[in-house]
Order: sequence, then structure tokens, then C-alpha cells
Amino acid sequence: METLTLPEPAVAVAVHTANTARKTAFYRPELDVVRFFAFLAVFVYHTAYYPADYFVTRHVPLWLAQIVVSVSRAGAYGVDLFFVLSAYLITELLLREKEERGRLDVKSFYIRRMLRIWPLYYFFIALAAFVPLLNPAGQFNFRYIIPFLLLAGNWSTIAFGPPQSAALPLWSVSVEEQFYLLWPPIVARLSRRNIIRAAVVMIVLANLARVLVLLLHGGGWDVWVNTIARLDPMAAGILLAVLLKGRAPQIAPALRFAAIVAGVISIAVTGYFAAPWGYALPWRGTLISYPVVAAASTAIVLASIGMSVRIGILEYLGKISYGLYVYHTACIWITDRFLHIRNGLTHMCVREVVALVLTIGISALSYALIEKPFLNLKRRFTYVHSRPV
Repeated sequence: METLTLPEPAVAVAVHTANTARKTAFYRPELDVVRFFAFLAVFVYHTAYYPADYFVTRHVPLWLAQIVVSVSRAGAYGVDLFFVLSAYLITELLLREKEERGRLDVKSFYIRRMLRIWPLYYFFIALAAFVPLLNPAGQFNFRYIIPFLLLAGNWSTIAFGPPQSAALPLWSVSVEEQFYLLWPPIVARLSRRNIIRAAVVMIVLANLARVLVLLLHGGGWDVWVNTIARLDPMAAGILLAVLLKGRAPQIAPALRFAAIVAGVISIAVTGYFAAPWGYALPWRGTLISYPVVAAASTAIVLASIGMSVRIGILEYLGKISYGLYVYHTACIWITDRFLHIRNGLTHMCVREVVALVLTIGISALSYALIEKPFLNLKRRFTYVHSRPV
């Protein structure tokens, strides 16, 4: 029988196709919905968190004003939900790659991370540095810019206080990038059992760091943006990835709903008792609030994994949630600057809607023009594919 011989370029294409076919995929669109609500919580905190007196003087009953304040302030903990989600997804992808290939390509992970985070991050740092509207008091100067460029903006916030800048929310990107600089080499060397132990050590370190800040009479920012003191939600996400072993939990829909509601209520109650960022920290509120929020965020993520409900628009908004988070403060400030919205409840609601629509529009445009080209390039260094671009 005659043997068919392929020309050399065709052989290369065939090999590439075979290698690509062996690449597995892991994508849970339901978590994009959770990601959007995590952003929305932060957005509500930045647009609706006012003292109770603000609402009372506008004829809102005190009990309702306290609920609104608690819920809006608890929105800040959307960051913890981001941390749990990110740690779960990245650890799951790392474990899958390690088990399917027999080793972890740490260099490729770093390249993927740079292509995912850096283009938008550094673009916005440049905007915050050179556009006066985003740096109205001129506080975002070199003592902040240089640390933010080095992905250490959270430590400059602790050292010098939070700058009045639209770039301030990027402290959380610094925290994540510092963690993910160290995490892949650890995963590469540890078994699943020892990864669990490492996550437990992270939880212990986070609590010890908060105790140390309290002993040193630190303020709220010294904990809130402190990488070590914020390790427990990331540790919780790691534990989810290791213990679930790539599977969705078998939970009845009613129990899933109950877990999500319980998680949201727990975070809202924590928002009532937690101390404001800028003041001396209470022992009880500090030592209880962070573990409670980490546990509640984990319950929300766990209950969401494997949910069959599909909401296309929310999945899309979750896909662009990085941009939503990066741009939202700037869009709030732009709304305040150009619409001249007065200080009443109706106008506050109009402000929220306008700023949110503006944030979504700019983020969608940014995703298409800035993020997507790099995400397409990122696929070249990917062994386990996740969300479609």
C-alpha cells in the first residue's frame, strides 16, 4: 500500500493541531456572574456609602438608614470576593496543568499573568498620573507612582496614606500580583496535601499580621491593603480548588441559594460592626470581621460553582470586570465633575446609574481595544484554557 507523505509544513501544522487538541479547558461562566456582583458591591461602596445622618436628614427612618449604611459599607468587601475567586481559579488551572503535563511551566504562568494584567494596569497608571481630573490634589506623585509601577502600591498607601487618586483601588492588584509572584513555584513543588497545609499557614499568618497591627496601634489602612493581613480569602480560594478537585459540589439548588443569602447577610452585618478605614482599629471588630468575610465569600463562591443558571449579559459584564474595577472610580469622578448632580437622594440614584453606565461603556471599549489583543496573545502560553476571549 502506498504511504502518504505530508510536506514538512503540513506535518508542522498537524503536530500543532494535535498539541492544541490535547489542551484541556476549564471555564465556569457562573463565576463571571459572581465576579460582576463583586465589582458591583465595590461600586456601591464608592457611590452610596454615607453616614447614617446623611439619610436621616433626608427623611429616611433611622433603622433603614443604618441598613443602607451597613450594606453600602459592606460593598468594600467585594474585594475579598475577588480574592477568593481569583485564588480558586488560578490554583485550579495550575493544578490541572501540573497533573496533566507532569510539571508546571512557571515562566509561562508569569507571561500569561503579565499579558492579562499589565496592559490595562499600566495604561491606567499613566492616565492617573497625567490627567488632572484623576489626580485632583496632585497627591499621586512619584512616591506613589513608582511603587504602583512596581506593583507595590499597597505598601506606599500604608507608608504615606491613601492618595486622592482614581488609581487608589489598584492597591488590590498589587496585593494579588505580589501573591502570584510566589504562589506558582510553591504549587510546582508541593503535593495537594502540602498545598492545604500551606493555605492553613496563610490563614494563620493573616490573623497574626492583624494582631501585630493592633498591638502597634495601626489604623484601618494598615490592615486593609496589607498583603500579609489579606491572605485568608486567597487561602480560602486555594482550599476550594484543592478540595473540590476540579468538580462542582453536589448541592441542592435550595441549599445553594441559602448559602449565598447567608454569605451576603454575613458580609452586610460585618459592614455594620467593622471600623472605618481611617481610624484606630477595635480588637473585636478587626479579629472577627476579616475571618467572617473570608468565610462568607467562600460560601458564596462554593454555592455558585456548578450553578446551571445562565445570564448572558451578566457573564459578559463579569468578563470585563477587570476593566470595570479599574475605571469605576474615574467614571464616578467624571460623572460628578460634568453633571453637577446635587446632593439629594434622587440625584444620588441618578449619579449611580450614570456612573455605572459610563463605567460599563468605557470598560467594554477598553476590553476590545486594550485587553483583547493581549488575551489572544496569552493563549500561546496557555496549557489549560479558561474563559473564551
